[in-house]
Amino acid sequence: MRLLPCFPLALAALLAGCEQPTPPPASVPLADAQHPAAAPAADPAAAVLEASRRFAGLRSFHAEMTLHGAQAGQVVRSGMDFVAPDRYRLDTPAGVQTIIGDTFFLQAEGRMQQVPLPAGTLEQWRSPLPSEASLQDLRVDDRGPADIDGTATRVYRIDGPAGSGETLQYWIGGDGLPRQIQRDGFNKQQPYRITLRYSRLNDPTMQVPPPGDAIPSVLNGDL
Repeated sequence: MRLLPCFPLALAALLAGCEQPTPPPASVPLADAQHPAAAPAADPAAAVLEASRRFAGLRSFHAEMTLHGAQAGQVVRSGMDFVAPDRYRLDTPAGVQTIIGDTFFLQAEGRMQQVPLPAGTLEQWRSPLPSEASLQDLRVDDRGPADIDGTATRVYRIDGPAGSGETLQYWIGGDGLPRQIQRDGFNKQQPYRITLRYSRLNDPTMQVPPPGDAIPSVLNGDL
């Protein structure tokens, strides 16, 4: 059972670009008197599911992703802008890429190609929280208040199935929207951590313009 959807294959390929090794991220500070905590939920699982519903309704957002453990000691960072209904701008170690609908405008070595994506590939970006079915047999714990970039949030933790070694944590603000998601797990016995931090929620000034001229669409095997 997956607690958090895997990232799009096109983006995963772009993230192969490497950055220098850096130490693991520090823990998120607790909320203080200046940034009071979001109120605890009577039902933690319901709070996570409601956050998923609210997030899916956003018209725009910015996300910063940090991946620890793509390779031993390696950290990869990328950013993404989303503008409804279907525009994505990816800022990766390999450069800036654009996705509109089910077309990936791949820019590399001074050329741009239109690569078709399978329908629904990027739907997970619109709803990164688990579906109700995936929480039925899992425990969701309220871990208390925390501060994310000056925003008071409440942390909810989900432990994966027994033996999976996977955990998810959600930082949800007082408005019921996620500000950060962190997944820890193992891939081929190599530990990893993926952190997604969200900002500019429903920012009306955010835009994802179409890229410049692209050569005709190509099949994946032609790249």
